[in-house]
Amino acid sequence: MESLTTSQTIGTSHSTLRRQPTIIPAMSETSNRQISSVALVTEQRRRVRDLAGFLKSHKVPTEYNDRTQSFVGRIATQDISQDLDIRFAEFRRNFRLKRVDLRVSEPEEGTGAIVTPWFEYRVTVTHSEEDAGEAVWRQQVTDFRDTEQLFSSAFATVFGNLFDTVEFEPPEPIDMEAFIDSIENREDDDISIEYDRTAVWCQLMTDAVPGQLYVESDRVALVTQQPQLPARLLEAFINFRACLAGIECF
Repeated sequence: MESLTTSQTIGTSHSTLRRQPTIIPAMSETSNRQISSVALVTEQRRRVRDLAGFLKSHKVPTEYNDRTQSFVGRIATQDISQDLDIRFAEFRRNFRLKRVDLRVSEPEEGTGAIVTPWFEYRVTVTHSEEDAGEAVWRQQVTDFRDTEQLFSSAFATVFGNLFDTVEFEPPEPIDMEAFIDSIENREDDDISIEYDRTAVWCQLMTDAVPGQLYVESDRVALVTQQPQLPARLLEAFINFRACLAGIECF
């Protein structure tokens, strides 16, 4: 499976592609930088036996290990391929892209992807570590190269209310103890915080932004109760980060 990176060359110059009308006002340069490094994510759980490649001769796994992970990835190949077919057609139709504008990585080991001039779409099916009878279906959009497209009507049409999570990987590990202490020292009644006794993770909530912010040293995720349009989800993430302005370790 070929590596997918932001440095890949797309067949058509980005400047020649038709820009789609935006559905919210342009955001600041700071907001654009924040968005370019996030991922829009949704995860669903499905029964292993419901995957297209599951045969009558197969047995549902009773435990999680490398072998069962490989098995689930293999029998999900057709499901992933069908999803890529749908997205490929939607990207061409709604973004008015040509074949050379789209780089497809066919399903392999439970993962498939499509790289567009503006972002990467990736779908992954893995074996659930919590429930051996289930598979985790993860769809995500990441590696944003033109954030203006994320707020376009075309992007909203393609993805609709699919995503419920914004994930952000900090450039440097977050000092969790310092982060938690900074939140508590602010004594801000508008932000509530929960955390474990070893300060491995924390969870923040505020009435000003829908959803909960989960923070670990190498991952930050805003999770909403209901899926949102991409523009609204990204807007909520930016607003939550704004609530934490002034905290150096974030």
